[in-house]
Amino acid sequence: MPQIAWIGLGNIGKVLCENLARYGPKSTRVSAWNRTHSAAEELAAQVENIDAVSSLADAVNNSDIICVCLSDDAAVKDVFSEIESKASAAVSGKLFVDLSTIHPDTASAVAERVHKLGAEYLGSPIFGGVPLAKNRQVTLVLAGPSKAISRFRPFTTGVICGQLICLPDKPCAHAFMLKLLGNFIRFSAIATLAEADAFSEIVGLPPEALEQFVGVVLQGAAVGQLQGLRSGEYHKTGKPNVPITLWNKESSHLVDIASKCGARLDMLSTVASQGDRVNENYGPGVSLLTIFGLVREQCGLPFET
Repeated sequence: MPQIAWIGLGNIGKVLCENLARYGPKSTRVSAWNRTHSAAEELAAQVENIDAVSSLADAVNNSDIICVCLSDDAAVKDVFSEIESKASAAVSGKLFVDLSTIHPDTASAVAERVHKLGAEYLGSPIFGGVPLAKNRQVTLVLAGPSKAISRFRPFTTGVICGQLICLPDKPCAHAFMLKLLGNFIRFSAIATLAEADAFSEIVGLPPEALEQFVGVVLQGAAVGQLQGLRSGEYHKTGKPNVPITLWNKESSHLVDIASKCGARLDMLSTVASQGDRVNENYGPGVSLLTIFGLVREQCGLPFET
């Protein structure tokens, strides 16, 4: 059985690492590394089959598959630079699976560096937040060599995710492009529901009318999104599962890509600016759903539901 390393124990990384240790193929052991070593030690004390390692080089050198789940492009670049400088002799033949949400250009550059070291790289961003991760219901995108995808498959469906979107033998950058586009669609839908609900309140439409329309016509995720907005989740919770800074990072990546392509995307410009206003008005630590409070205030309604 391959030896696994897990790099990065943020909110979702910690959950996925734990699931890998608990539900992975028999005899799966996970070497966990985090910049703040105490996070790895705490997780190892709580979950069997997880070993906290004190150095990134040890995590990489002692593993066959290295999963990377980090907060942003800078963190990913730093980790792979350190791997390149300290663990290059032991990297050949290994598989790096990058579950971070990063710019496709960053992924392409990292993949090129990894390939030069004789290793393989899979783009593998995640759709879904911590609650879905706890239930092993996130969706994983895999883009890269078919053999590398097959090598990682035993640790995916039913272990750390519920569904897979596979792009075999496609550039790893495609996985991250899909992640950015997918979240653009999701945030746009939330922003649209926020405006529709606020406007329906202003014009006196009964709340159940919009609820029935969403349930009958749109169905699916839109039902839960509308319920989440109306419940006041965005102002009642403490630390959000999805802070607005994540969307702002992703929208900036998309704006950059669109600019380079010469594409005009009006909806992207709108929702990107909305994210910026949420950050400016309410701070970087608020929930992505705070867009609802922003829209309500812009419509002359109270911030809170």
